[in-house]
Amino acid sequence: GAKLFRADMRSRLWFSYRSGMHPITATGLTSDAGWGCMLRSGQMMFGQALLMHGLGREWRLEKDADYKELPPEYHEILSLFADRPDAALSVHQIAQAGEEVGKKAGQWLGPNTVCSAMQRLCDRGALGEGSFRDLKVLLFDSTDGDNTIYKSECRTVLNQGNALLILLPVRLGTHLIDKSYVGKVAAMLGLSQSVGFIGGRPASAHYFVASRGGLVYFLDPHVTQAYVPIGQGGEGAKQHHTWHCDVQRRMSLSDIDASLTFGFYCRDEEDLEDLCTGIKTINEILKGYAAASVAEERMSA
Repeated sequence: GAKLFRADMRSRLWFSYRSGMHPITATGLTSDAGWGCMLRSGQMMFGQALLMHGLGREWRLEKDADYKELPPEYHEILSLFADRPDAALSVHQIAQAGEEVGKKAGQWLGPNTVCSAMQRLCDRGALGEGSFRDLKVLLFDSTDGDNTIYKSECRTVLNQGNALLILLPVRLGTHLIDKSYVGKVAAMLGLSQSVGFIGGRPASAHYFVASRGGLVYFLDPHVTQAYVPIGQGGEGAKQHHTWHCDVQRRMSLSDIDASLTFGFYCRDEEDLEDLCTGIKTINEILKGYAAASVAEERMSA
């Protein structure tokens, strides 16, 4: 019960604001405090997908483990997110990719902008040639407003021998999540392929991972920690603990902004089928408008 849940939450990567970093893009900013919460939430959702891909869903961080004793895949994942301009999925790189779509570093970004920036980085080879080269990212279009995962597009990626992180931006109400969607969002978080969702309140983003009784548990990036270089020196034996959090925070699903992005990790086609069946079952049981739906392929215009 509660003990297992705490171990699961503590094992997820927690990316929070940092200060004293190398300057971010040409802005000269050395901290993302006050504006980088959605970038950090996006890093957390991607981090969970990478942990599932590299170490499996059942992997747990031993509370007292030394950094050097942790698996090489863990080291590889953490280094992707290092707070340095040359790290593949750093705040610096995401902010740079955000600037390509007209969002200057230092501005608050929405979930879809962050996900499209991270997809762009992955498409350019951010995951490198190591353990994660066969993980691809598929971001569905938020502008068509149909909240739909298209299986044929997913299958194309999976059939090339890749695993897949599906990102599905949705809008579930006018301002806040409409109460008709609350049970559906909670059920989506219970699917075994779920890596949670990113969203929150206007200008205040979180990474949401699990739900219980109308409340949703989240990791909160709004804590400013000093920059820590990864994997350096003897005193760093426990340094990775600054990337994990023992505090479980929660809020009501009906207090969350209507715009959010779900993430789902599929290792293979069987996983995709299982995910699609799960979503269809949720929609059959909880009638009304779907929080997410599945179709074989897009209708031609």
